[in-house]
Amino acid sequence: MTNERHFVLCGHRGNMADAAENTLASFASAERVGVDEIELDVKITKDGVLVVLHDRTVARTAARHTPYLHTPVEELTFEQLRSVDLGSGERIPTFEEALDATSALLQVEIKAPNAARPLARLLRDRPAPDQQRCLVTSFDTLSLADFTGAWDGAPRGIALHVPDREMDNDWRELAKRLHVSTLLLPLDTLQCSLVDELHDAGYLVGASLIEGPGEVRRVVELDVDTSASNAPEYAVRLLRADEEFMSKFPSFGLKNTVLDPGTAAQPHAR
Repeated sequence: MTNERHFVLCGHRGNMADAAENTLASFASAERVGVDEIELDVKITKDGVLVVLHDRTVARTAARHTPYLHTPVEELTFEQLRSVDLGSGERIPTFEEALDATSALLQVEIKAPNAARPLARLLRDRPAPDQQRCLVTSFDTLSLADFTGAWDGAPRGIALHVPDREMDNDWRELAKRLHVSTLLLPLDTLQCSLVDELHDAGYLVGASLIEGPGEVRRVVELDVDTSASNAPEYAVRLLRADEEFMSKFPSFGLKNTVLDPGTAAQPHAR
């Protein structure tokens, strides 16, 4: 038994600094630079295929003109969506392809409510190692409720995103009802007192994004358990160069460490 805590650095949509976001190339790049976890976004097509895409349309991410530029994902078949060129030959992957192509922990954000139950059913039927590395997240509590209603066996649990505008609302009660394992909160406005409160209640706490030394300083001050970066290679260098961070998390850099919510409930030295 050990009370050593582990910090998880997440590549936001893979390694956006190196490849098109939410693509297999971006995920491979994130793993090469040493992330512990990859964040990706899940939607569902008209014909029921779970795909990895952040926006409702491909207008922002398509590298070339397509007749589907402004058509919502839920109105397109997978074949139509697959025809979209994201640059350098990259195409929108299915969630199963992302699972098969990666070995890191995954933070799987439900971006469309109608994807929640299909995602639950897919993960329920995947091998245990894939189940164990997925943390399912959403800003939408109904999506998380639908996911757990279809399958409540996610080993890493589920995570609730709480945006700035919701910080004064009843998210604590919602988190209790959903039995979330992790709370993902805004780095800029998060306070140490709230992190302590959540740790004492047994939650893991994430705060993002790490974009420079100032964010690393905030991560250390707040004593959070996880954060993400759009440029994870740079974030790895910044974190490993910070003596205070490394004294808190001496095992940082050992990939694929699965966090146990119980580790967040241990007293933390500041």
